[in-house]
Amino acid sequence: MKKHLLASAVAIASSVLLSACIDNIEDETETESRAQVTRGTIDGFGSVIVGGVHFDSDGATFSVDDRAGAQADLRVGQVVTVKGSHDGAEGVALEIIYDVNVEGTVTAVDASAGTLTVLGQVITTDAMTVFEALDLATLSTGVRVEVSGYASGNGSILATYVALDDQDQDDEELSGTLAQLDTGAQTFRIGQQTVSYASLTSMDLDGASLANGLSVEVEGRLSGDIFVASSIEAEERDFEEETELEMQGVILAVNSETQEITVNGLTVRYDDETEFEHGGIAALVVGARVELEGYVDADGVLIAEEIEFEDTVEIKLEGQVQATTATTVTVMGVEVTVDARTRVRDQRDDETYFNLEMLQTGDYVELVVQQTADGQYRARRLERDETDTESSVSAPIDALDIQAGTVTLLGLSFNIGQLAPSLIASLSVGLSIEIEGTFDGSVFTVVSLEVDEQD
Repeated sequence: MKKHLLASAVAIASSVLLSACIDNIEDETETESRAQVTRGTIDGFGSVIVGGVHFDSDGATFSVDDRAGAQADLRVGQVVTVKGSHDGAEGVALEIIYDVNVEGTVTAVDASAGTLTVLGQVITTDAMTVFEALDLATLSTGVRVEVSGYASGNGSILATYVALDDQDQDDEELSGTLAQLDTGAQTFRIGQQTVSYASLTSMDLDGASLANGLSVEVEGRLSGDIFVASSIEAEERDFEEETELEMQGVILAVNSETQEITVNGLTVRYDDETEFEHGGIAALVVGARVELEGYVDADGVLIAEEIEFEDTVEIKLEGQVQATTATTVTVMGVEVTVDARTRVRDQRDDETYFNLEMLQTGDYVELVVQQTADGQYRARRLERDETDTESSVSAPIDALDIQAGTVTLLGLSFNIGQLAPSLIASLSVGLSIEIEGTFDGSVFTVVSLEVDEQD
């Protein structure tokens, strides 16, 4: 009897183990068979680097603004959709799609606020925005630009890329969510821009009806204050069921009762199994910048397996490179790690495939940095620029000794005793400031100090 019981137990255990193995194999097969889509900002080339993944693009097809294109048409900072496969570090792209958010004439600029307005859309820029062939400080109205980025609500766009657009003979373009539809007047609004579709005989809406809330791409021309559409297409946002999706964006809406947020026009659902990084459920607020990983269910909802909040603290370093390794760059004694998520760009020589290996001691760089949980520094952006004699540091104050006339940023001590006493007295620990001056390799001579306007 004991042998029989033991044999039965072994048989049951073997059956359970076999069933578990089959389930694991099925789960792995299911995961491997899922289509993989990555939507995010191009951080570099030498392959196309998006979301920390190096995508081999040799066999990929490219769609650039609804036309057949090539990798040479793409730029660092542009938001693209990559269809293919990857293991989190390396991947193979089958298709890479780039569409502009807005392409048109600048009607307003506020350099101090870091904003511009194009076709009724308020474009917000920050330290991560890539500017090509222009400078926000000198940008004027009447100039035509191309903008790529993420919708951030109410017709505003968080720009990751802004460039001069010399296609003056082409139609202007506008993408966004349709609102205030007036079927009588045959108009609607995207952000603050009124669009007329009265001259159209057909629209490519992919089976949908023109209605408030529909995401559309519009081409046309301004006539006074009205954008007269020459074509209207529904934006393709649907993903096949079980698509494995990684996506960057800005939270547009939050519904805590249904545990859902909206990002890039897509409904995202989270639950008790969702992993959060650099924040929790309380950090799910409109305007928060996030990176999402998950899969698409039968209803077209992204089931979030991971939600990571993007650090908005801005630390900047500008100066000459003192040393480099395979993974780090040192500026003014501060060692900064560079990885696959660092947005790398060359302003000096316009090297498209610029990377850390090409950086030399003495090169002048601009770094946007975040401090990691272990106190180290990681570059979110690295840009090689024309050589300059000035250096600068922007960061929160770590320590302040008013009597001695010193301030400490990033572990570096700066002598500010020669500055106006009233300015020094206004400083406090935690306040973000920018210090400019010269660095001779060992001593930083302070020329000016400004309080960061964001504070």
